[in-house]
Amino acid sequence: MFLLRIIVALLLILLVQITVSGKLLYEECRSHMGKEFVLIFTDNSRHNNLLRLYITTPLNESVTVHVETPLLSQINQDYVVTNGSELFIELPIDLAILRTTKSNKTILVTAQNFIVLFASNMQNNGGDSYIIYPISVLSTEHVSVNLKSKSGSYHSVTSVIAVADQTVVDISLSTGSVVVFDGTTYTSGSTLSVSLNKYEVFQFTSSDDLSGTILTSNYPIAAFSGHELGNPEISSETSIDMIYEMLVPTIYWSMYYIAISNPVFDSGEGDLIQVFTSEDNTNIMINTSGTLDQISVGTKASYHQFDLPLSEAAVITADKPVLVSQISASKQLAGSYTGDARLLLPSPVNAWLSEYSFNTPGENMYNGLVLFANSISLINITLNEKSLNSSLQWKKIEGTNFIYTSIKLSEGAHTLTCLSAASKCWGYVYGIHSLEEYGTSIGRSFSQVNS
Repeated sequence: MFLLRIIVALLLILLVQITVSGKLLYEECRSHMGKEFVLIFTDNSRHNNLLRLYITTPLNESVTVHVETPLLSQINQDYVVTNGSELFIELPIDLAILRTTKSNKTILVTAQNFIVLFASNMQNNGGDSYIIYPISVLSTEHVSVNLKSKSGSYHSVTSVIAVADQTVVDISLSTGSVVVFDGTTYTSGSTLSVSLNKYEVFQFTSSDDLSGTILTSNYPIAAFSGHELGNPEISSETSIDMIYEMLVPTIYWSMYYIAISNPVFDSGEGDLIQVFTSEDNTNIMINTSGTLDQISVGTKASYHQFDLPLSEAAVITADKPVLVSQISASKQLAGSYTGDARLLLPSPVNAWLSEYSFNTPGENMYNGLVLFANSISLINITLNEKSLNSSLQWKKIEGTNFIYTSIKLSEGAHTLTCLSAASKCWGYVYGIHSLEEYGTSIGRSFSQVNS
């Protein structure tokens, strides 16, 4: 009996530690939350860059955050962030990296405890914001996600950061792409190899579409990709905008995704969906409003793309791990607001979480959240500690138990919780203004690794 009482007491102590501070829970969860991050900003070639970091913490405590440029003497400063608040940091505009080059402009963010980090490069009529994943979940293989733009004046861009000395990155260019570096021209079928030391950056650009370029390295790297200023094929308008996201390593790709074209818009062409393959001979099934399409993609790092109309959902499954991207059309209208091209990478269903802390990484914009949930757990979802009930206009996703909606958000930090242990949720945060738009995931799990 005495031994039983000791065991019960220990379990109660453990439960209190988990539910009050959350520390033990977060230690066990490989996710977008972390204590060490690296990132860069790419130059969008047209406007003055406004480089910003947005930081929050899921913990009920004050967390000290250190921001520095480890290979430069430009930034070296401490900040403090508290639960429920947003730490906003503006950075020097000359940290943006232009075109193909090696660079020392890495930004290192470290924290005493868990934080969530977003980056933003927003300007008038251009820019994007994107979530940053911690060093603890980086890996050694990525596939670049860019854009075949109808405007050829600007470039597709891909960037990599080394987090260890003697890192070698082999870049296998996609079909049709050309990159010039150090006086040598590299084309599809050739491999560009770059050696980097810790925190060094290599960025390469092409007037062609770099989508499907394979990045392999001997040590984990952080990788980013997008387009300086692009106009998606899906668009009938000619407006151009920057798109940029941090890439998800192939070991975290999965076989079940849901993509939603933002229902906040009143008019426009919707989203361009791309499904990238991690292996040869991948079979993909796409269910759009009850219409089924089955596609076979023959080679690794190739992709299938299709148009997804406004407010429509696509359920995407595959027999091998894939990555899904969404690029919105130009000049879509939401009342008096006009969006533009943006890139986001939806989280696969098996990477959804039960709790998120996130920011709205854009100022003076119409900010919102496109939220996905299980219909049977609707009463168990809270946003900023307030229950989301059936008064919201939820829309069912055909062929699943999932529903979705769009919710307007105020600027700042937010918390989303799915209280039911049996179900999880996910969403992407967005902002629109005047020919400006961003969209990015609010987070994901990295606990499941494919073989």
